[in-house]
Amino acid sequence: MKIVIVGSSHAGICAALRALEEYPEAEITLYDKRDQVSFVSQGIISYLSGRKPTLFQSSYSSVHELEKAGLDMRMKTVVEEIDIKSRRIVYHILDSDELLTDTYDKLIFATGSYPSMPSIPFDKESKLYFLKSMEDAIETDEFLKNAKSIAVIGGGMTGVELARITQSRGIQTTIIHRNKCLLNDYLDEPASHLLEKQLNSEGIRTILNADVTSITVEGGATVINMEAREALAVEGVIFTIGFRPNSYLLSNQVELGDNGAILVDEYMQTSHQDVFAVGDVSTTYVNLLDKNLYLPHASDAVRDGEIAAINLNGPRQKINSTQGTYHVPMNNLVLAMTGITMKQAVESGYDADAVHMLNQHLEGHSPSNIWMIYERRTHKILGLQCIGKTKDMAEYVNIVSLAIQQELTIEDIEFTDFYFEHGYKDPRGFNRILARLMRENEK
Repeated sequence: MKIVIVGSSHAGICAALRALEEYPEAEITLYDKRDQVSFVSQGIISYLSGRKPTLFQSSYSSVHELEKAGLDMRMKTVVEEIDIKSRRIVYHILDSDELLTDTYDKLIFATGSYPSMPSIPFDKESKLYFLKSMEDAIETDEFLKNAKSIAVIGGGMTGVELARITQSRGIQTTIIHRNKCLLNDYLDEPASHLLEKQLNSEGIRTILNADVTSITVEGGATVINMEAREALAVEGVIFTIGFRPNSYLLSNQVELGDNGAILVDEYMQTSHQDVFAVGDVSTTYVNLLDKNLYLPHASDAVRDGEIAAINLNGPRQKINSTQGTYHVPMNNLVLAMTGITMKQAVESGYDADAVHMLNQHLEGHSPSNIWMIYERRTHKILGLQCIGKTKDMAEYVNIVSLAIQQELTIEDIEFTDFYFEHGYKDPRGFNRILARLMRENEK
């Protein structure tokens, strides 16, 4: 069997390594236009925060290691065309115009994503930056070395994390977000408002519910013009408005789903039996919402790759539904969540409610805030949102992610043997506290 994998980030590498294990006699070839593999874009944030080596240590594998394992690595190679009817790809090597071809029996498409581009007019002299590649990180860091004021457009996870870093570097930072709440896809209003309050206390300005109409240059400054808002002049703008699937090579040959991502089934198979799509280019099934959505996320990508490889010769292993489990490891602040929000639950027809747990530290440290969303009638857990300064609090979302996957109720985990919560006014553990709050809520 001849397996071709296009793309060598998380999903592509995991697919290749699992394919080696599953089909030791197969010929496995990876194509990528870059000269490195497995770059972890999360390292960009660490790099901008001052931990410079992390950018260059963020690739957990190398071309040499993968070749040694038995993979045929075609780096600095651009795939120009894929014809799934003839199982043929057309490519060229960088710095060469010669078109070459290759064939395959099974194709794993792992081309990832690219930063969403703003659909607003901007002056070509304005200083605009995006964050996706190692080169983006280096260019942005050079700008930040001398910057005194910037705007971060986009109030999602990356935007919030980046804003805290730039503010801590002594740069007056303003977040501009289209929605009335930060992280509106992941947090309900109470948690979002608490996060906003925390950012404001650190000196970060927030302009919410704002539509940017244009970006101009005036007197050397980059000016952000907004509808029904006063214009904001800064030295530069960093866009963190999300990502789009890099699906164009197959867009007219397989079925597409949310946001133009390639629609896949529970075996990571596309609408064509010999083509699989994994990682940021594919959809993700969310069981709680009974929908395939576009949710680019590294932890899903590594699962996708292995699942696709296992199923190349026929459906053998289904992928577990994603819960949307995230941990944003920001300095001195923990932000983590899993499952669906209260808003999403209500919109999906759940008879849902939420409880809020506030657990104080004995030593007066910042308290832990946890919101649990659950279904009233069944007490089935639907989601968890955490904000605080206790580092191990992020582990709660891993526990609850598994509980959601197994369709457990709060009573199912109420008396589970979790470790003793040292240092809290209430040491019983989040599971027992939330169960008590739920009972009180329903009296």
